[in-house]
Amino acid sequence: MSATTTVETAAASRPARLRSARQTLRPNRSLRAGVLLLASVLVLSLVGVLALDDPNHQVLADAFAKPGARGHLLGADPLGRDVLAWCARGVWTSLEVSLAVATLAAVFGTAVGVVAGYFGGPLDALLMRLVDLSLAIPPLLLFVSLSVVLSPSRVTLILLLALVAWIPYARVVRTRILAERERPYVAAGRLAGTPDRQICIRHLVPAASTAILVLLTLQLGYVLLWEAGLSFLGLGLQPPNVSLGYMVAQGRDYLADAWWVTTIPGLVIVTLMLSFNLIGDGLRDLFQDDVAVGGADGR
Repeated sequence: MSATTTVETAAASRPARLRSARQTLRPNRSLRAGVLLLASVLVLSLVGVLALDDPNHQVLADAFAKPGARGHLLGADPLGRDVLAWCARGVWTSLEVSLAVATLAAVFGTAVGVVAGYFGGPLDALLMRLVDLSLAIPPLLLFVSLSVVLSPSRVTLILLLALVAWIPYARVVRTRILAERERPYVAAGRLAGTPDRQICIRHLVPAASTAILVLLTLQLGYVLLWEAGLSFLGLGLQPPNVSLGYMVAQGRDYLADAWWVTTIPGLVIVTLMLSFNLIGDGLRDLFQDDVAVGGADGR
C-alpha cells in the first residue's frame, strides 16, 4: 500500500473515530457533568485571579463587609480580605497540592503494586504487610504527630498526604498485575529473555493504566478535602499561602453574623469534590470492563 493511500485511509477513518468517541461519551452523563462543573469552576477562578487584587491584601476598615458592600462581591473576612479573591486563588492552590500528591502517590503506589504482583512470594508478602500496617494507622493521628516534628510548608503537606495516598494504588495495581502476569505474552517475553523491568514498564503498567487513571481522578477529591481539613486545623497551609480550609476556619466563630466567610469557601470545596467524583465515576463506567477500583482514600 502506498503512502498516499495510507494517509487517505487514516483521514477517512478519523471522522469514524470521532463519531465513536461521541457515542461513547454521550450516555455518560456523570463524566460530562463533572467535566462541565470543573471547567466552570476553573474558568471563573482564573478570571478572579486575573481581575482581582492580592487575596492577602488586608483592609481592616472592610472587616466583615457583607456580600456586595464596599466593593467586595462575596464579602470580606475578619481581616478585611476579599473572600472572592481568596476563593479564586484557593482553587488553584488546592488543585496544585492535590495533583502533586496524587501524582507522587500514583508513581510510588504503582511501583509497589507492580513489584508485589509480578514477583510475588516473600517480597509480595512483605510489601502487603507494609500496606496493612499503613492502613492500621489513622491518617489524622499520623498527620498531627508528624506536623509537630516537621515545619509547616507546602512541600511538607504534600509529603504527609502522599504517605497515605499511595496505599490504594498499591492494592489496586497489585490485583491487576496478579491476573496480567499469567497472560501468554508475559510468559513469551520471559522465554525470549526480556528483562523483568522492561516487561513491567512496557506491558504490565499500561495494562493497569485505566485503573490508575480512575483512581487518580477519584483521589483528587479526597486529597483536596484532606488539605482543606488540615489547613482548617492549622496543620496545613497558612498565609501567605492561600487555602480554602484556612478561610473556612477564619469564619467558624462568626457564622451567625458573617456566614459568607465560611459558607462560600466551603461551597467551593464541595463543588470541586463533586466534580472530581463525577469525573471519576464517569471514567469508571467508561472503563468498566478494565477497572475495579476500591475506596480512593485507601480504606
